[in-house]
Formats: sequence, structure tokens, C-alpha cells
Amino acid sequence: MSLGVVFLVLLAVDRLVLGSLERGGWTAGDLWRRHNQLVEENHRSKTDTDEFQARRWMGEPPPGQGPAPRKILVMGDSFVWGTPYLTLNHHWWRQLAIELQRRGYWEVEVLAVGKPGWSTRHQWEAAKKTVPGLRPDLIIWGYVANDPDEGLVPQIFDAQDRGPLPHRVQVLARRLLPNAMFKFESLRARKLEAYYSGPKYGYKYPEWELKLLEGENFARYRQTVAEVGWFMKELGRPGLVVTLPTLPSRAYFAPRYAPVLPLWREAGLAVLDTLDAFVGRYGETPESGPEALAWAINPGDGHPGPRATHFFAASVADFLERQFPEILGPRSDRACPPALVINDWLPFDLHVRPVGPGEFALDYPAATEWMPRLPLDEPTALVALRYPIPVRAIQLEGAGLRGGRVWVSTLHPDEQYDEGTWQDLGPRSGDVLGWSLPDHLAGLDLSMLRFQADVRDEVRELRLTLVASQMHSAAPRRAAIARYAESRTDGAASSLAQEAGP
Repeated sequence: MSLGVVFLVLLAVDRLVLGSLERGGWTAGDLWRRHNQLVEENHRSKTDTDEFQARRWMGEPPPGQGPAPRKILVMGDSFVWGTPYLTLNHHWWRQLAIELQRRGYWEVEVLAVGKPGWSTRHQWEAAKKTVPGLRPDLIIWGYVANDPDEGLVPQIFDAQDRGPLPHRVQVLARRLLPNAMFKFESLRARKLEAYYSGPKYGYKYPEWELKLLEGENFARYRQTVAEVGWFMKELGRPGLVVTLPTLPSRAYFAPRYAPVLPLWREAGLAVLDTLDAFVGRYGETPESGPEALAWAINPGDGHPGPRATHFFAASVADFLERQFPEILGPRSDRACPPALVINDWLPFDLHVRPVGPGEFALDYPAATEWMPRLPLDEPTALVALRYPIPVRAIQLEGAGLRGGRVWVSTLHPDEQYDEGTWQDLGPRSGDVLGWSLPDHLAGLDLSMLRFQADVRDEVRELRLTLVASQMHSAAPRRAAIARYAESRTDGAASSLAQEAGP
């Protein structure tokens, strides 16, 4: 009876307490782990490029074959590819492309090559194979604190811990109490990591990053950076190194950047250290806790989220305008894209295709197993706009459609990053469904749209229509920002209203 009571308490904690905290974005657990795995598998299913090619995916045109006469190539690691961003447009290099087009630079294309785990040496090896074919006008090297890894300093891994329970018991416990087991295993791994961290078993991650900047490993990294400099001189192309801190913390990142950035300058590359501006704009953030969590993709993945990736993009765009204006080309007065373009979607088999101006056909899946659930706690399909722009109306129709529901996510009206705050437009019934966006949303740039559809099995093709708003002139946009500010209840209303201007 005692064991039964303990199990019921654990079950309640697992399903109600931990599950609720996860869905609210307050903690990471098994739900976010499965969500991230699902999103990553979806993204892998949409691409046919290998690791030494410019990254593209289903919905994007072939890289380097567009009308833009100039090309910027970004070299990187998981910050470029392989992380569970809900839409691939949230990568910082895609944000750079969007930001440059927002500023009117339509004659430059931003491409990227990268793979999770690549150090600077791996990126350099990839560049030697990739650059001759792409012939970029500028190469940007995204610097992450683990890039100096030359394979000499061991890192401790959770896989080294077999756990105190027999394998079958662990498997059963994970099925019955997935969230509680995830927390138990995570806490136990941290304890062992702190206890055994050192040269024998490997260093825990924060300590490992600092150890990369010592001894033989740092000597080899110095040589790697010098070789990258020689490579760039032989190409005759300019190079730029950009620091990419995961959150605005000078205490954490300054010691990791200080020994490295002088090496890049000595190698002849321009350096943009975003850290001071990042902290100056948002303030010093603790290394852990809710404030740190808010900068991540989600509670289950610590890579920089949309607010951070847009900040990097805007910082690089500012730098390029100052230092490399000839690479950006002429600046057009055309601030808006020529048409609505959907270039990314979930699940991978949605197969969105344009059929007219603002009109798209798609195949709504019969099963929901590949649809993301969090943070709505509902399985939904998702589409993302290549160029976020205001939308005033949405229509979904199909011969087999019986009903549906829509949520939208818009850009912050001032800083232009995707807020990821899903606005529910409500359910509708019938074979032709329409939603009009409320005034406080119709003037903001729409980034993503999530939807559910009740579709008869025999006819699953649907047509999605997006009607753009004419909100890019100054006065209507200021009015939209003011309405948005009035709708906010988080204390940001007064500052946004002031930013909207007279």
C-alpha cells in the first residue's frame, strides 16, 4: 500500500506538476526533449544537401542560383544547422538575409555551410571544399565558445553514466514516469559531472570551454586561426568573425573571447564582438534560471532563440553597412517583398506549393505523429513566411474540410524578432474557413501560422490564402504599434507607445 501511494504521488507529480511546468515553458523535461527531437527529424527530412554544400531545404530555391549578383557565405556549426528552431528562418544567418532585405538590399544573397559540432578547424576544412564552387564575395565565420576544440581536451558526457537501475527497470520507469525520470537522470548526471570533472574522465562543459584556451590545445588553435587567415588571403576575399553569445552575459563570455579575438585580428580578419552591445542593450543576464531560459530556443535547447538571432543579424547588418557597403550593393527604396512566400513548414510532408498570389495548396496529413505540440499542447501544422509582412485575413478551404483553428505569431513591432507568442484566432466550421486578424495584429509582421484541420480522409488537399495588409507606410504602422501597445499587459505598453512616435 505504501509503494502504491508513493507511485500515485510520483505519477501526479510527473503528469500534473512537471507536465504543467513544461507546457508553460518554465522547465525542461521529457516533453521538450521529444518535441525537439521531432522538430529536428522534420527538418532533416526536408533537406537533400550534404555537410559540404550550402544549406537549403524543401521550399527554398537552390542556393547561389538566384538573381542576386553578390553572395555572403556564413560558416558555422549548430548555430547554422541542426538545431530545433521551429522554423529554419530563425537561424541567425537567415535572420541576416531577412534583415538585409528589410533594409532594401535585394542584390545580395546570404548562404550558410555548417554542421553541429564543427570546430573552427572543421569549418576551415569545409570552406576549402565549398568556397571554390560558391565564389562568395564575403565569408563570415560565426564564433562560438567551443570552436577552439582541437580534440585534445576531454569532455565528460552523460553517456559515461550507466545509471544505478537495471536497463529494463530504467526503460519501464521512463515509460511510466517520463518527466520524473528525466529530472532524476538530469540531476544525477549533474552531480556526477561535478564530482568527476577533471582530466581523467573529462571536464564538465563550462570548465571544458575554458580548458580549450590553455596549453597544447590553444597552441594548435592559434595555428588553425593562422591557417584560416592564409586561406582568406589566397582567396582574395574579405573575412569577418562574429561572436555569437547564447545570452547577454559578460561574466560568462568575456573570459572565453578575450584570448581568442586577438588571434583573428592578427590573421587579418575583421572582428565584430557583439557581446558589449548585447549586454548594453539587454543588461547582464544570470547564467542559469528563468532569465537565461528566456534567451534559448525553448526550455529544452539552449541555443540562442529568435530574439538573440535577430540581434546578431541586425548587428552584422549594421557592421556591413559601415565596413563593406560595396558587398551589399545599392540600397533600394522597395522596403516590402514583391509577394507572400511560404518557404518552411511542419510537418515535412505538408508539401506546401504556391498556386497564385498569396494562395498555397497543401496536403494535410492523415496522422498527427509528425506535428509539433508544444507550447500549445495541441498537434498543429505550421507554415512560415520567408519575408514576414502584415496579413489582415486568412482563409482555409477544401472539398474535404469540416472545420479548423488558427494561431499566429508576429514580430515584435520595435525589434523585429519573432515573439513566439501564439495568438489564437479561434475555431471555425465548414469547408471554407475565414479569419480576420484583429487591429492590434493586422499591422504587425506575420512570421508563422499554426493550424489544425478536420479533413475527410479521401480528400486531404487544402488551399491556404493569405491576404496582405497595406501597413508598411509610416502612419498606419505607427497606429498598429500603438494598438499593439494598448493590448499589452506586461508593462511594455508605455514604452512601445512612445516608440510609435507622434
